Amino acid sequence: MKRLLSVCLSLCIMVSVFVSFDITASAKTNLKKTTVSVSNTSSGVNVSWKKVSGAKSYKVYRKAPGAKKYSVVKKTNNKTVKYLDKKVSAGKTYSYQVVAVKGKETSKSKTKSITRLLAPQNVKVQSYVKNPDCTIDVDDILNSGSLDDFDDFDDNIYGVKITWTKSKGANKYDIYRKVGNGKLSKIKTTGNTSYFVDENLYDVKTCYYRVVARRNNSTSAVSATRKITYVEPTDISAMALTKGMYINWSTISGCDGYKLYRSTNGKYGNYTLISKLAKNKSAYTDTKVEMNKTYYYKIVAYKGSANSVAMLTKAQYKGVMTVNVNVGATDESIKKSFEQAIKQTGGMIIFDQLKAMLKITSLDESIATVSDDYVVTGVSAGQVKAKVQVSMLGMNEEIGFVQINVK
Repeated sequence: MKRLLSVCLSLCIMVSVFVSFDITASAKTNLKKTTVSVSNTSSGVNVSWKKVSGAKSYKVYRKAPGAKKYSVVKKTNNKTVKYLDKKVSAGKTYSYQVVAVKGKETSKSKTKSITRLLAPQNVKVQSYVKNPDCTIDVDDILNSGSLDDFDDFDDNIYGVKITWTKSKGANKYDIYRKVGNGKLSKIKTTGNTSYFVDENLYDVKTCYYRVVARRNNSTSAVSATRKITYVEPTDISAMALTKGMYINWSTISGCDGYKLYRSTNGKYGNYTLISKLAKNKSAYTDTKVEMNKTYYYKIVAYKGSANSVAMLTKAQYKGVMTVNVNVGATDESIKKSFEQAIKQTGGMIIFDQLKAMLKITSLDESIATVSDDYVVTGVSAGQVKAKVQVSMLGMNEEIGFVQINVK
């Protein structure tokens, strides 16, 4: 009886060793080692290997996180050279080996490890601008002598923003892009983040994006593909001129046109479409403006149903300066105001040089006149705009107006 118990115990130990196997190959074998590949799919880890000449079957071994030994997870015939391991958990790392078998002969492959990563979910794409406000406060620049507003504008970020839900276990993400009918290619490997802004886009482009989660050499399956028709946003500016508020913008190649909106109740107020303009247009004059009232304008470039991000600017309809004079009096306030503005900016131009380039013309001389020396003469009570023009390269360009109040 004792001998029978001893034999049974020995058999149990042998079975245990076989199931939880440390993959010891036979001492002598003519079987070559197979080459194993592992990859993440939507359903699990795909293990595949190359056929070994003479092998009659294969055994797939796996070591799970925290396990001390490899265990057999699949036995196949000599025609089957792949196995989909579905019993894996996201974020965990598994090691695999494949053993080729021919009778008592065996040969084991090298170890292949992989972190189970799921493809990023909830991938979305949208046109993006870091700061859509193009407003440049000329008064602030003149008063401070700083060009920071221009520097901020140059540092703005435009492009397509791709967002996704992070994948468990991933610490990097690969971003793939195809433009039009081109090839899908990797454009960026990010850190452990959930968004990326593709800045290298101009004009109008049809783009396709995919995201792949990564940890070291392990990668997930690719995410769903997201398509976007990107329309480059255009900068916008507004200037108070004698005929009204002059709005201009840069043209975008490939777009169908532009939509111009206006708000009279704040930056985040209600905007009304005031004009839809052709693709070759780059300016519009809003004549329905009131003196000293503030307006907000938005410009949208569009292609079919695809719109750019709306860029906006704020402007007050007022003169570059206001001059108050008495009827029949002579006042040099315009001249003094120009001189003061030059001093505040720290400019090297002196007023006499400025006079050679500027011309101020009263639009109604029955109310007030402006001399060549920028002296205003009050003729009769009233209010009048005086056009300010700059002369350069043989051209006279209006840059604003002086508001003259005659009392």
